[in-house]
Amino acid sequence: MGKTKHKKYISIGQKIIFDVTLLMLLFVIVFSLYVYASMRKNAMNRYEQQIRINTEVSAKNIDHYISSMITATRSVYINHGLMDFLKNHHSREELENQEARITEYFKSVYYASAVATQIYLVIPYEDFSILYEPKQLKFSVAGIDEGTRIPPMQDYTEVHVEPTHVKTDYGHNIPIMERYPADEQVITVWLPISNLPADPRPIAYMAIDLPISFITDNCSVMDTEEETIYVVDEANRIIASSNVEAQMKNLLEYYPWYHRAGQGSIFSQHRDQLLAETRIASRYFEWSLVKAASIQSVYALTTAQMVSLLMLFGILATSFLVMTSAGILKYVKSLRQITVYMEKERESRSWDQERKISDYIQYEANDEIGSMMDSFQRLMDSLKEHAIQKYELKLAYTKSELRTMQAQINPHFIYNVIQCFATNALKDHNLKQYQMISSFGQMLHYAMVLEPSMVSADKELEYIERYIALQQMRFEQQLTVSYEIEPISADFKIPKMSIQPLIENAIIHGDLMRKNESRIRVKTEIREERFHLLIEDNGIPVSGETARQIQDKMQQIREKLLHQGSSEEKKQAEALKYSVREDENHNHFIGIENVFSRLLLSFGSCDFRIYANEWKGTSVEFDVPIKAKPFREAEE
Repeated sequence: MGKTKHKKYISIGQKIIFDVTLLMLLFVIVFSLYVYASMRKNAMNRYEQQIRINTEVSAKNIDHYISSMITATRSVYINHGLMDFLKNHHSREELENQEARITEYFKSVYYASAVATQIYLVIPYEDFSILYEPKQLKFSVAGIDEGTRIPPMQDYTEVHVEPTHVKTDYGHNIPIMERYPADEQVITVWLPISNLPADPRPIAYMAIDLPISFITDNCSVMDTEEETIYVVDEANRIIASSNVEAQMKNLLEYYPWYHRAGQGSIFSQHRDQLLAETRIASRYFEWSLVKAASIQSVYALTTAQMVSLLMLFGILATSFLVMTSAGILKYVKSLRQITVYMEKERESRSWDQERKISDYIQYEANDEIGSMMDSFQRLMDSLKEHAIQKYELKLAYTKSELRTMQAQINPHFIYNVIQCFATNALKDHNLKQYQMISSFGQMLHYAMVLEPSMVSADKELEYIERYIALQQMRFEQQLTVSYEIEPISADFKIPKMSIQPLIENAIIHGDLMRKNESRIRVKTEIREERFHLLIEDNGIPVSGETARQIQDKMQQIREKLLHQGSSEEKKQAEALKYSVREDENHNHFIGIENVFSRLLLSFGSCDFRIYANEWKGTSVEFDVPIKAKPFREAEE
């Protein structure tokens, strides 16, 4: 037997405290994950609601501002004097006569769009244009510059919004000081003016330059330091942004993964970046407000709240663990005292002394620990009686062994005597007698030597060959024996003398030595994790009634040996009884019963069959599991 490996001592109190701590930690983790997920979901819902409200307000302000400016621009149709000026030839004299009217019109447009930096009026068929600078209150008249591109518009209802660009003076050569800042970025709203109702085609065009700042100012209500606002058109060009460097560029340069949000959703997300998009509902342009933020900024407040909640929960959990641990250790201390006391008693071997546990450990509570102390005391009281009984049993066993040794004849002595007989026969030149005596001596030596009790199948087959040879010499009858031994089954260990009784039954009860052309087949194999043994002959076949009686007898043996509540020693004794007795009816198949009993006890399982075969004889089959350990090997 190998040495027992002692496990590290761990107190029950430590185990309980560890389990409680682990369960509480698991609860905290699950609870925190659930709460954090809920808080994140609520934070995202609040963020979406806030964005919808803020972007809706900003979008309405921008649309209202531009719509008001367009409405003021179209007031030209009720200014008949100005319309006559636009339809007719524009001389310097006519310009001077209409200057006050034109100035008043430009001012009305400017009042509707107070942030406009320039108002430009162009009459293409006259090669004539007027540029009004509201901040300078100045007019300038000039022809149409070649670099000025008038967008194509078919009638007066159309509106064209030119994307963000650097402000230009439309070829009027305005001094840089008056155009300050010279590199200001603007969007330009172009509107046609037609000769209504006579002809809807444009006769003149108005262009109003609006600084980008008016858009960003309107969007400032929804902008924070961690977020960036973009106003983009249908081609994803950035019209205005809180990031000045991004203006006049494509949004996809910054967010290649961006795509228009689907219906019912305003978010586009990629890794830790989040874009929230809101369309500006306007009949003049198709713009969208896009707000860029990081996921961390959205959940920043949620994370802070979660940390505070965990700290509070941690304090409460720690307090609970401290109080629980104190209570657990109080009870474990008493258990530890009992353990120490028992160890001291065991080391001092003082179980027979009249001492009680209660004399050393004071415990007044009537609970499981008190009951255990009483059980320990009863155990100690029974140890003295058990020690006496054990001594008496050992003494009786020793006496029995002595009697057995006295009655035992040394098997080696018998084997040597038989070999002397064989030698004398050989001296007398009686070879047949020598072979019989020598084979018998080898068989007797094999059978009488008890150890080892388990031998390989091929050893048993060697014994069978000697046994059959003796029978043939005895009866002077030829017996054909065939062996079909699967190589892997030859090394399988079975109880000694397991096959010979079956061969003996076949010869005697099959009356093989009185029959011509008698034969026996022995077959062993491993199939389906079981060792299979088959003995079949062409002697007298077993009757159905006899086969049934034998099967019933095997079942009785199985129930007696395996299903009784006895120890292995008692089972082994029962097996020995079956190997040395005959039943009341002098059962001729006692050899089969003996083999079945020994195989059943050795392997814990054994299947058996006996039946009349195709040779008009009898077949006997046994099979046992190959993974079960025999009784003696398991004991060692």
